[in-house]
Amino acid sequence: MRIKKVAKIFPVFLLAFLLFAPTLSAQGHFEVGFHYGRWSINLLKSLIEEGISDAFNNQIVEMIQDEHPDLEDVDYTFDVDFDSSGSNYGFEVRWYPGGENGSFSLGLSVEKTSMTVELPEVSASIEFTEDANFQGNANGKFVINPLSFHLSFRWDILPSSRVHPYITFGFGAATDTALEEAEFSYYFSGDLDIEGEELEHFEEEDSKTLEELKEELEDEGEEFFLPGFIPFIQLNLGLKAEITENLHLLVDAGVWDGFLIRGGLAFRF
Repeated sequence: MRIKKVAKIFPVFLLAFLLFAPTLSAQGHFEVGFHYGRWSINLLKSLIEEGISDAFNNQIVEMIQDEHPDLEDVDYTFDVDFDSSGSNYGFEVRWYPGGENGSFSLGLSVEKTSMTVELPEVSASIEFTEDANFQGNANGKFVINPLSFHLSFRWDILPSSRVHPYITFGFGAATDTALEEAEFSYYFSGDLDIEGEELEHFEEEDSKTLEELKEELEDEGEEFFLPGFIPFIQLNLGLKAEITENLHLLVDAGVWDGFLIRGGLAFRF
């Protein structure tokens, strides 16, 4: 079944889940909640910056050697500044088969996540043979805002306590529309100085969606694959506190195709 069909079925199933909840209350306990959080992958900042540095060096060397195949790189220095930010909010329905003091619960949620990955500044210095060197700088940004649907499994630890921890594992998916509408932009500028020759300047700037990039490359006879959906993996630890008999405050942190810290309110009935 294509993910678009799943996306259409999910809201219908969620509505039915809510409508029939009162008739199932004898078998379990239900909870509805709203949450909001902040997303990033900055915990991997140093690893990402190292990978980007190597990738940029390879691309620039390849670009220069296409024009000057006699040049070989002998040393390089890259200064990469990486940053990421984003937000998440969603609505969730949970079912506790064991009732009010049950530990295990099954959840369905609709989530909106905004993710921005940015290179505010990249500077490069590459030394070549034949007394040649390259100096350049670049920046770029990638933004995606998927709407996704999730199934999760939660285990409350000591659920009868007013304040207790919990662990959640889940997975979900967003439609390919989010990928097609994802936007990226970049700017690149650099100078190649070869002794005895005129300074050679490189500059490029662009901004487009992934769908526009796909169409552009296909027009040139190249392939560009966009998957039919965006998978999500959730694994987080949290604390749940009872405000009133039916109202609870939740705070958790963990993995969400990156790292997510969020808080929310849940009402049990």
